[in-house]
Amino acid sequence: MSRICKRKPAVCTDEPLSDSNICQKIALLRNILSTSYGPTGRLKQIHNNVGGHVLTTSTSTALLKRVDMSEPLLKLISTSVQHHTACYSDCGLFMGIFMLRLIENTQKYNVRTVAAAKSYKRLVEECNMYLKGDSCGCKVSVDFSSCDSLVALARSMITSKPACMLNSRETQHISSLIAQAFLYSIPCNSPGVACFGRTVTIGIEGQPVSDSSVFPGLLVDVPEMLQLADLKRLGSGPFKVVVFSASLSGDMSEVGDVILEIHRGVDPEFDLLQQLLKLGEQVVKDKVSLFACQKVVHPVLQHYFREHGVVVIERLGLALMEPFIQISGAQAVASPCSPVPAEAYGLVRGLCFQSCGSRELLHLLPPKDAAISTLVLCHRNETMLEELKMTCQRAEHVLRLTLREPYALPGGGCTETLLATHITHMNQSTATITAAALGVSHSEFLMAVKAFCSSLHAVALSLEHDGQDCLIDLTYAHRWVSDIYPRTSARQTCGCGLVEDRSDLEKTPLNSACHTFSPVFLENTDNQPRILDSFSAKLNALNVAVEMANFVLDVKYIIKDIN
Repeated sequence: MSRICKRKPAVCTDEPLSDSNICQKIALLRNILSTSYGPTGRLKQIHNNVGGHVLTTSTSTALLKRVDMSEPLLKLISTSVQHHTACYSDCGLFMGIFMLRLIENTQKYNVRTVAAAKSYKRLVEECNMYLKGDSCGCKVSVDFSSCDSLVALARSMITSKPACMLNSRETQHISSLIAQAFLYSIPCNSPGVACFGRTVTIGIEGQPVSDSSVFPGLLVDVPEMLQLADLKRLGSGPFKVVVFSASLSGDMSEVGDVILEIHRGVDPEFDLLQQLLKLGEQVVKDKVSLFACQKVVHPVLQHYFREHGVVVIERLGLALMEPFIQISGAQAVASPCSPVPAEAYGLVRGLCFQSCGSRELLHLLPPKDAAISTLVLCHRNETMLEELKMTCQRAEHVLRLTLREPYALPGGGCTETLLATHITHMNQSTATITAAALGVSHSEFLMAVKAFCSSLHAVALSLEHDGQDCLIDLTYAHRWVSDIYPRTSARQTCGCGLVEDRSDLEKTPLNSACHTFSPVFLENTDNQPRILDSFSAKLNALNVAVEMANFVLDVKYIIKDIN
């Protein structure tokens, strides 16, 4: 007889943010994210205590996904950042650092939770109005008639991930490929509702980064026993295509969870094979040149197809099914036991071999209206390659977001300093009226403004990891780094590269006391920002960070069931 244990009462933590242990964990998480931020961010290695794969990264997605957190508040913060990056692919570290700093600064300046929530909500609305307005001094239009903005946006994302380990030439090469892959994914002359295409990413380890390339169409592993002569016998395209999502292995185990009634003297596997060969006869009769299957194709059926000049691709996998269907226009056939309907067939423009580094791949050339491409990425080892693949996939997604909102924001900490300066200046003269409207005291509102702007400055300060001083100019409110080793050949620029230094441009250390001023809008300049951030991603990160900070500050009890 098993022993019955008495249930233990739940553990209740009152005012969790007054618990020093929880505050230390919040500070530790903020420090992990802060030290990972930007092009010179420090890499983190994650591994478990029993060995296995070691991850080297500085991206928020990889860090937070693989670090288990026992503290409920930290789990909540981590989940919110991961959800943001799943939707927007960028600004995860910005969101995490800003949110955690806002929580810490609220406590530091002793702002009441209710007053903080009301004030922060008002301040983030002012940020939204400023960033979305026509007079915004830090919004850059993305010009789709030129690739410069797209390449700059992609390059900014790649340079912010030091674990990619790319030099300047490699960074430029990969950035151009991402922009090219993005342009391939935009459908042209598509009737009705246009749907985005797909970019399939293939990684090749042990090859130089310069071997990376992008191809219109789809690249798959070369099927066994397929020779160049086989493709030549096919002649010129287009070629008829059929694709199956069901297994064609002829194995009884693939039938599924059903009850089979088998009569004496009947060989079910032989009958299944005959059914597959009957399917093969129909496919050959319908003049199909390319036969693809998500799973396994029976060796006898493959042999039959080879004898009749049909190229077979098996084990295509779930990940490649959707792009294969998109490029060919075929419909996935789910059952081998019924005839293939005429509307299920598709077309590819051509087939050829493509050498990519050390791998030989089969290239499916797309019809003119198919917006499918394959990005082949090469790198020196597995760790760098995995980080590069993830970064490129996210960079391409960020470029897609620009179609919805064709803007970018200056990077390098300049957007944060501009926003902080704008908010401080706006509320200097209207603080009394705003505080009364929100139902908080004048001093509380000013403290909330200080906490908010200090948190933005903290994000900009997190970009510097080498001991140099961060400055802000008192004209344009852009972020600068003190030049320890002055360069004679090139003029120093601000963090984003938009503002050039000059002798009369006054600067002061960031987060230090200075007079309030309205940032001057930079006009009539040929300079373009060297570093750009995604407008959509940063705007969402800013809003969700404030929302989550208010939520965490409002938590009064944490109740844990320890049974």
